Amino acid sequence: MFEPMRIVLRLASAIVFVGAIGGSLTGCTAHDVPLPLSPTSTATSPTADAIQDETAASSEFEQQLPLSGEFVSQWAQTAGSVVIARRDDGTVWVALSNFRTGPSPDLRIYLNEGALVKDADGVWSSDAGMAYEIGAVSDSDSTQEFQVPGSRLMSGIHSVTVMENAGPDYRNFGSAALG
Repeated sequence: MFEPMRIVLRLASAIVFVGAIGGSLTGCTAHDVPLPLSPTSTATSPTADAIQDETAASSEFEQQLPLSGEFVSQWAQTAGSVVIARRDDGTVWVALSNFRTGPSPDLRIYLNEGALVKDADGVWSSDAGMAYEIGAVSDSDSTQEFQVPGSRLMSGIHSVTVMENAGPDYRNFGSAALG
């Protein structure tokens, strides 16, 4: 009967001890004195700081913006242009204009790390790297827009591909080199 009581008292003592340490640490920050500015320190406006923080937080991809290119045909006749840019609210969007390609029930747009290259046989392809799926593409809408999720984490992007998302072939309908 005395054993459970000892455990409760030890637990209560431990809680009081932790509370005392926490309270003393909290009190330390209440009496901090700001350090004086050194003679070489300069004040900057919050706007300049915000711009510097935004640039520092930008990914390699975001630092490339804006990007644009013209589609070339691969598996299907594909035409149109693409622009990738940051909007005033900080989001990044892919915009297709005058776009057209062959019919497919499941087309997707991808941003590619690899450059668009033409091989000895005249076939266009992306040379290497990751591809980021952005969204479903309509084969019949001339103007389309897609927000780029995760743009702050992406590496450099050098091409865009519209691909059929159906096996077994997963054909590239068309791509655009970006610059």
